Amino acid sequence: MKNNFIGIWLLNSMYSEADDGSKVYPIGKNVNGILIYTDDGYISAQLGNANRTNFNNSDFRLGQKNEIIEAFNSYISYYGKYEINIDKKFIIHNVEMSLFPNWVGTKVKRYYSFSNNQLTLKATPILYDNIMRTPTLNWSKNHILK
Repeated sequence: MKNNFIGIWLLNSMYSEADDGSKVYPIGKNVNGILIYTDDGYISAQLGNANRTNFNNSDFRLGQKNEIIEAFNSYISYYGKYEINIDKKFIIHNVEMSLFPNWVGTKVKRYYSFSNNQLTLKATPILYDNIMRTPTLNWSKNHILK
């Protein structure tokens, strides 16, 4: 099963879906992202809104408050080690570093399914806009690491 994960995955879509089928797009409908699983057990994830606004200053440390908030709220980034539970069809990302500091040292659990060269990762439902929704990420395999 581990071999199914290993490689480079490109993000197709990211949304949170309610039981009634309604969807919200936390970082926008137009997303870009890369997910990398290595044979030696590492995971790296980078994803964000493809239409992020540039800062007025070329130095990221000198961004205006509203620029920083928008940039932070439209991007997710973390890395760490992963472990797979084949019987229950979930993968754990053990976060070692993250753009969101509260994730460092946590375990990000995602239920997985494969179809051809597609990978779907789903989180357990969370409360979003006062409605329970299931975060879903759909990925396409781009390259197999050797």
